Amino acid sequence: MEIDDDAPQEPYRVCRGCGDRLRRRALRPIEWFNLAAVHGWSSFLLHDDFYDQDGSASQPEASDYTTDGMEAPTLEMCAGSLDRLIDYCITRWRIEPTDFVAFGRFATNDILAGIQERAETGNRHILKTTLELSANVIGSPAAPWVRAQFERASHDSVLFTWAEAAARCLPRPEGLHMTFDALKPLRGRDLQNGMAALSWFRSAEVLDWIEANAPSANVSDSWGRLASLSDLDWTRAQDWLAKGRPHSLVALDALASYIPHRGHAPILKRINPALKGGVDRTAIERTLQSYASDDDAPRVVARCKFIISNLDKLHVQ
Repeated sequence: MEIDDDAPQEPYRVCRGCGDRLRRRALRPIEWFNLAAVHGWSSFLLHDDFYDQDGSASQPEASDYTTDGMEAPTLEMCAGSLDRLIDYCITRWRIEPTDFVAFGRFATNDILAGIQERAETGNRHILKTTLELSANVIGSPAAPWVRAQFERASHDSVLFTWAEAAARCLPRPEGLHMTFDALKPLRGRDLQNGMAALSWFRSAEVLDWIEANAPSANVSDSWGRLASLSDLDWTRAQDWLAKGRPHSLVALDALASYIPHRGHAPILKRINPALKGGVDRTAIERTLQSYASDDDAPRVVARCKFIISNLDKLHVQ
């Protein structure tokens, strides 16, 4: 039977028993795995609201629900088959380094052909996974394919993942400039959300872009986070503080991003950026104290206090 409750363009094709369990959020793990490998886990009926990462139902509408003998395959079980290993990665909430390592037994050309085939027939979720595999498993041999996915990634709202692949597969600065082009028509919140794609390039060109595009008001901390991931040095941070708003707010949020704390964005934990430029912590403290005396807005005072009190934890290079 076909079920198109949440995906009219990409219906589930299942036997009647499985279809009944699908609608009751009561798939057994292997059933969930096989469907998630085709459709991705982000579609409504397979969503993580209803299943854990291994396919066990969290709120089944069935009194006889059991997983015994119906477990989803593990990484070890999938590692011997390229197709099944790609299946496994598509079902993951987050692909781990050990998952990438498992591809080491397969030829690069075979991996590339496998992800190309999946991307051609798959949805947005599948495209995102295949781009991530290109970035972390294949590298430069995937350049022509990654380049060809630019328009689709832009329209399917997976520019962030495409940019990771572009940063690792395309020659510099091609991917960065293509990402700049994708951001040109965006404004307001759309720009704020989309610009995170620039984080992967770790380029001072992004700092120039921030200077030209930072909004005059409502400066979110995402601007500072992007600056911290783009080789910000203390000299430019000082310059931004001297310029005043909005650049001073970006500088403060960037400096705070170099201090590990609860709520740190995942990309900061993954990349662990460092403030460049032979940093003198005493000079930073004096500069921030001076700035806080000139701009005593609560946000500024709180941010300066946080940075000064944690200068010993500031990650520098």
